[in-house]
Amino acid sequence: MRLSPRLRTSASSERLGTPARARRTSCCASPAPSRGMAAHSGAPSGELARLETLLSACVDAALRGCEEIRRVQRAREAAGSDDEGAFVVTRKVASDPRSALTEADVAAQKAIVSALRAQFPAINIVGEEDENDDAAPQSPKSYTGDALREDLCAEAIAKSGEEFAPLSLLTCDAADVTLFIDPVDGTREFVESRLHAVQCLIGIAVRGRAVAGVIGLPFPEGDVERAEACAVFGIVAPGTKRGVIGVHGARGVPWPIKYDNPTADMRSVSGDSKNAALIAAKDIVKTAALESGATYSHGVIGGAGNKLLAVAEGRAEFALMHFGTSLWDTCAPEAIVRAAGGKVTDLYGAPLMHAADAPGGLVNQLGVIGSGPKCTGAMAHDAVCARMRENADLKKLIDRFTAGNASLAVGGDVGQASDVARCLSGAPMSAADVGDKIMRALGISDVQTALLGYSAPEHDAVRGLMSDACRLNLKWSDDADPALPRSAFYKKVDMGNLEYMRLKQITQPLKIARDSKSYRVESSFLASDAAKALELSGIGVPLCYAADLRPHDDDPIESKFSLLLEDFHPDDGWVQERMLKPDQARCALKALARMHAFFLPGSRYRRSSTDADAELRATVWNSGGYWQPNMQPEEQMRILADAWETHMKNFGDAISRDPSMSTADVASVGARLQAHAVAIGAEAHPFSTCPGADDILKCGGARLAALRTVIHGDPKSGNIFVQRKGESWDVGLIDFQWTGFGLGGTDVGHFVCASVAPEGLSADGSAERELIDGYYAAFCAAAAEFGAVSSAEKTSEELLSREELQAQYETGVLDTMRCVFGYQWLRVSASPETLAANAKSVGRNSYNKSLPNALWMIRTADQLIKSREARLTTR
Repeated sequence: MRLSPRLRTSASSERLGTPARARRTSCCASPAPSRGMAAHSGAPSGELARLETLLSACVDAALRGCEEIRRVQRAREAAGSDDEGAFVVTRKVASDPRSALTEADVAAQKAIVSALRAQFPAINIVGEEDENDDAAPQSPKSYTGDALREDLCAEAIAKSGEEFAPLSLLTCDAADVTLFIDPVDGTREFVESRLHAVQCLIGIAVRGRAVAGVIGLPFPEGDVERAEACAVFGIVAPGTKRGVIGVHGARGVPWPIKYDNPTADMRSVSGDSKNAALIAAKDIVKTAALESGATYSHGVIGGAGNKLLAVAEGRAEFALMHFGTSLWDTCAPEAIVRAAGGKVTDLYGAPLMHAADAPGGLVNQLGVIGSGPKCTGAMAHDAVCARMRENADLKKLIDRFTAGNASLAVGGDVGQASDVARCLSGAPMSAADVGDKIMRALGISDVQTALLGYSAPEHDAVRGLMSDACRLNLKWSDDADPALPRSAFYKKVDMGNLEYMRLKQITQPLKIARDSKSYRVESSFLASDAAKALELSGIGVPLCYAADLRPHDDDPIESKFSLLLEDFHPDDGWVQERMLKPDQARCALKALARMHAFFLPGSRYRRSSTDADAELRATVWNSGGYWQPNMQPEEQMRILADAWETHMKNFGDAISRDPSMSTADVASVGARLQAHAVAIGAEAHPFSTCPGADDILKCGGARLAALRTVIHGDPKSGNIFVQRKGESWDVGLIDFQWTGFGLGGTDVGHFVCASVAPEGLSADGSAERELIDGYYAAFCAAAAEFGAVSSAEKTSEELLSREELQAQYETGVLDTMRCVFGYQWLRVSASPETLAANAKSVGRNSYNKSLPNALWMIRTADQLIKSREARLTTR
């Protein structure tokens, strides 16, 4: 493990961001919120908002806004073009025709907000014209208008089928809701009499995510006379791929878009902006389409809502917007596009944050791209955004927000993971903020040293099911200083914006709270004094430069976490192996042994400070290990016999060809393991709440209590880095989500199952015994080094014998197998074919990607169950 020559100080309080408003200056430049834009404190209001009801009220409110717009237009037409007083236009920005303001903007906002505030006083409302005194709404007490209707969307949801029926029941705390209102979207178009592009937008955001919205169309046929106003609305649950779209009133025939080729496979729309970055974005969509073999055409239309509505209605496949659109321009249409099966992000692929205290203020500073459900394959939304992140003009735009120069850093000339390298609030991380956090954690106070920029190469980024991560290559003003790292590793968990986590919330809701806590544990542990002490003792744990923890106990899926960590960089010789070779496995076990010994109750660290020990206890799981029974479905204990029949069918031929196994013997492994599963779980995790664990702990007495150490909890090869050092290997451990109290032997059992290459295993157990011998020798030496025993030679007498460790290890192996046979293999439909397909994976456990390892699991399960049965028989 690399140790800085400089003093390392605690980073436990450092965050890549403090509360959003306080950190705006470090993340990006943004204006202060205007009147009416104050973010809610986040404390529950006690008042629930039903989204279907709220959406209906917004439909009614939008139609009232449309009537105000139509009233102004009628007066304009009646007065004639020579009456300058009949239609007064001002500009908020004198040089920008898009900033036009008319009586319609003011009157529509006043009508909308007055009605909504009267009916929903606890909900935060942000309107475009909040700064205009003429648009100030009536107070709820003095409002005399009709109540807004709450029944306008029920029929559309009911007719959408059983899949979408839960949308009618969606509720949330009113304090978490913000309404974004653009009373006249397309004011410029209104002034220029392009009435078909004029809209009235009301978006509903819950905790920053657009979940429902209304696009009011005051002139669906392009004028006042031919049709009454109508409203298109949509509602979609967070994280789902589709929702419900409806129309109140007669939609009529949408105004045609002028394309060079109206029948093109891929059509994009944008405004007439000459911005270089927006032009580059349009060229990227065009190039992607043509390279995919599709025909392409582009159309120019006005109004942000108009562009995205074209995507939602299938009149365009892509919509691109400039860098000045506001949150009230995009909240409503994003929800409708998502309800139609499309997607809306900034140009780099990161979610739009519709929050009153968003880090960029109320402006989508990184542009907007929307895509429809037809966009798949090379034209999929994420694929096109990946191309955006490769573009030189768009990379320079990111530099404006990081206040650094990515091109100075190694890897700055390739595609960037600029959607991942974001604060939890959604803004690009500033170079100064990143540099400051790293230097502070390293104890460097040289004011002459600064981080000039960082790159986040796409090829080093990971967008996982449960987290995103990237390597940050750093360019310092003083690259010659050996104390300054060349790179850092950034890991971000934004559970609510991960599709897999949203699906898991539906299919396995109980695991969401568990997963949220796991990331809280990882972040807290790596930022703790305990982890720093562990690292300074020569045990390979990455130094935590900064941790940002935002748990949400009331709704765990809204939890967010980020870590800026020391990087195990390949240029320094660090590698992740697909599986660990025997010599690597021995070194990894030595690292685990030292970690286990360091945290023994009798160690100097645990005895040195009651505060330090209390911090450790508060930081990690009471019982570590993701596979323990009380972190798995209860039925897992009862389905092993049935599950085994499936595994025998899938692996039967491979088993029959293995001379070291008898098909007749292994055919009953599932039933036999099921008979012992509860007892095995209790023995493997005696400090847990598993059934029977209390009895095991009581029987074990003081000797077992003395072994209550901190285990890694997921020691697979994918969580281990190795670095060649002479004839040996240095080891770095990562991913401490499941770190908690437990038995070292249980950790070792899982490690052998999940990490060791086939050449490190054996049919008769001899290779495994050699590995455990190595672990035990390292454990004895470390226990003495860290003060848990009087000497290494006394370990057997004072703490743990080799025989006791062997029993722990075997129990740990069987407990791991219970989780594999009863869950993991069922989930991946394990067979020789699926394992072969996973063969090159680094992250998967060895038994999920290697047939020899899977057969070892089957053979060893049979052997260890027989051994256990024999011991029980002779008692």
